Amino acid sequence: MMPKECSLIRELLPLYAENLVSEETTEYINEHLTGCPGCAQEWEIFSRPLPDPLPTEKLSPHKSVENRLFGRLKKTITLAVLLLVLGGAGLTYASYNAGKHIGMDDPTYRIAQELGLFTEIKQTKTVDGLQVTVDKGLFDSTRSVLFIRLSAPGKDIHQVSLSDEDGHQYEQKSGKGWQNKYFMLEFEPLSLETQQANVSLVMDDQENGRVEFSFPVDVLKTAQYTTIIYPNQEKQLPKLKISLEKAVLGVSETEFKVRFDWPMDGSVAGIALGRGGAYFPTSVRKTTDTPPPPGLGPPPPGGLMSGYGATYKVNYRPQDPPENRPALYDLTGRQEVDAQGGEYQTTPFPCQVAATLKFAPVKKGTEQLEILLPPIYLYEKLKEESKIDLNFQKENTINLQRSISYGEGRVIIEKAWLEKDRLYLNYRLESSGRPDTTLPHFVLQDIQGMEQGKSRFDREHLQVIMFSLPNEEAREFYLQLESVGNLLTREKFSLDLQDN
Repeated sequence: MMPKECSLIRELLPLYAENLVSEETTEYINEHLTGCPGCAQEWEIFSRPLPDPLPTEKLSPHKSVENRLFGRLKKTITLAVLLLVLGGAGLTYASYNAGKHIGMDDPTYRIAQELGLFTEIKQTKTVDGLQVTVDKGLFDSTRSVLFIRLSAPGKDIHQVSLSDEDGHQYEQKSGKGWQNKYFMLEFEPLSLETQQANVSLVMDDQENGRVEFSFPVDVLKTAQYTTIIYPNQEKQLPKLKISLEKAVLGVSETEFKVRFDWPMDGSVAGIALGRGGAYFPTSVRKTTDTPPPPGLGPPPPGGLMSGYGATYKVNYRPQDPPENRPALYDLTGRQEVDAQGGEYQTTPFPCQVAATLKFAPVKKGTEQLEILLPPIYLYEKLKEESKIDLNFQKENTINLQRSISYGEGRVIIEKAWLEKDRLYLNYRLESSGRPDTTLPHFVLQDIQGMEQGKSRFDREHLQVIMFSLPNEEAREFYLQLESVGNLLTREKFSLDLQDN
């Protein structure tokens, strides 16, 4: 019989996988997994990523970095009690009773349920003895959500696509799964003219395992309850312009479109949105005047382009402090609206980032909203370059205690260590100002000068930086402190809904 502690840990794995438990609970699970081989093996199987469910030939240039499905949620009444005892979060997940369709009890869908806006599909196809059922759909003005279930767990959904009667493909944004049997898949919103939706799924990477569904949809049924606002508000800061371009108040979520622009002259090394989150370096390339060959897309606007393309997707946890995430305030009801996620991506223009900020739906009757933007860091390059040699030929940990000076202080790199395909740095800041308003940006190269992944802050320990190594055999590196970011004053916008 499984020990009670192991049973508890395994019940918490779905929330642990999505960072929806408190720091205390995270430490408790980490300690248990370290000392329990059985649960460690269960976690390894649980956290193993499923294949990318998007058909690569029909993807847009930017793929979501978190486009994967998660598994298993069971005995949730017990789990809800345990979460209360342990101080965990994510109680919406605990409302998914075993055997009940995922997602339908999520509070974000409550308004849509009350208004009867779900499309009942109830179509079932059989492939290799497995029944695949598309149960319901919600076609909101901010997203399209499909609820799919399998007759038995075991098979993976390898590819999934959503299109309309004209053949237009809608990009998948995210997906979640429980017990490898129930799935909730999110796509771009359907166009208002759509009258028929087509869903194609490929099971277990087998073309003969493809199943297709077609069903009528009424997008206008949901659109009539949606409010769309074009605020055209701007904040002009020194070396940064912020534009609030659009707000969509849907029945299942509230979405804001924000654009960030900074100079292309190199006076800004880059910007970061969120502490230790999405970092976008300044990169400007001039293209030739020769038009690209047919099929390779239009030439860059103005003959200039960024040297890279990047998309970051962030899921916010209820316990995340406000200083690490955006916030939306209902000034009429005097309450905060839950932050759900953010997507930040480059555009065709250099030194420009488009942000999509998502929150829970706003209550009916709300007259005034205030949106607080995520923390923004503006980076400046160091005047003098300084490289540190890292040689792990003899051991996997190097105690450094190396100091690098910048304008108002210095960064002290205490140690570096290797763990499988990752390199970690532990550092601290000494500054005449507030160290917690400054973030360093490091670049790691191998001995041939090839960059080794992007620096990423540990979510729980912000004084630890991690690099993912493409070559596990590499043992020698050069580390450079490239730039330092300073936190700007938090900016906010106000919306008066009575005028719309």
